[in-house]
Amino acid sequence: MPAFTQPEYRERNIRLRQQMAERGIDALLVLNESNMNYLTGYEGYSDYVPQLALVCQDEEDPWLILREIDTLNATPTSYLPESRVLSYPEKYIGSGERTPWEPISGLVKKRAKSSRIGVEMGAKILGIKSYAALANNLDLSKAVDADGMVTTLQRVKSPAELAYIEQAGKIADKAMQAGRLEIAVGARECDVAAAVQSALLKGTPEFPGGPCYGAPTMPVGSPANAPHLKWSDASYKMGCQTNFEFGAFRHRYACALARTVFLGEPSARAQHLHRAAVDGFLAEVDAIRPGAKCSDVSHAFKRAFEPYGVRKESRSGYSIGIDWNADLSFQPDDHTVIEANMTFHVLVGIYEREYGYIFSETVRVTENGAKSFSNMSRDLLVNY
Repeated sequence: MPAFTQPEYRERNIRLRQQMAERGIDALLVLNESNMNYLTGYEGYSDYVPQLALVCQDEEDPWLILREIDTLNATPTSYLPESRVLSYPEKYIGSGERTPWEPISGLVKKRAKSSRIGVEMGAKILGIKSYAALANNLDLSKAVDADGMVTTLQRVKSPAELAYIEQAGKIADKAMQAGRLEIAVGARECDVAAAVQSALLKGTPEFPGGPCYGAPTMPVGSPANAPHLKWSDASYKMGCQTNFEFGAFRHRYACALARTVFLGEPSARAQHLHRAAVDGFLAEVDAIRPGAKCSDVSHAFKRAFEPYGVRKESRSGYSIGIDWNADLSFQPDDHTVIEANMTFHVLVGIYEREYGYIFSETVRVTENGAKSFSNMSRDLLVNY
């Protein structure tokens, strides 16, 4: 069944149509599956083939346009009736002579009564060839680049969305503890990763974990200083550190968490990086509140972090929610005003040539400031 109520989905679509009206868009092609899910509940994990949600200004509910076999995914996940789920034939998949964009365009033409069409131009399924095929069959001469319209709607979370992220936070804490407990001399990195994955999927006795977007990040080494590596074929030796970063998911809503775990006594430099990361993190969390700007949070981080003399050029956090998607960043040039019930992944990743460290939590913006979804210890994590 859909993750949210019909009124919640319809309220999302009302807000989207208001945006469309402001930009003069009569019909919108929503091509990112994350956004299709947000508007309809559809879960197909099928964004490797052409598919979309069609939102028309004069209609209450969207249309889903999918490959034929994927319509079977819509019934158990989407709030839409079967009459609003359309399909194109399977013969268009994997063909060098036919393109799915041809029948998709035909289905759009029958329902979009205007040439003023918005398109999510940055969708990964819409490469150069795909856009050309779509444009050959649908008049896009007046098309509007609609990237970011649906994502903007996702910034402020509803109570139901926040409840899912809170549940994911409990799962993430459990997975971090599971991974840490597996780290020992002689343990295989893959077995540590398996412990994390298992905990992410099992969830808690009250609620299960959902499908994860991407495998856990957990570079291991002396130091571990690469940002997104996974596990290797190796086994643990004394003196290794592990930089865990992963997210737990509930109905595609992510709660991210990162910690560095040392096997054996950390070096003086590692302890210095820990202090720098935690102090920077706490300064950020203290600065996150309604009315502040993302750039304000970035500056607060820099004021606390830079006196440690540690080089960090990457951003120090970003918005998070459905499918771990982010459109806001804690960096000096993002002046977006923060609102209550936004959620952020406050992330301090340090990647030096000789050292590395990572520390993060996901937080909710309340009327009084930021509240973490994690209860994980913020102390230096050491196994012996």
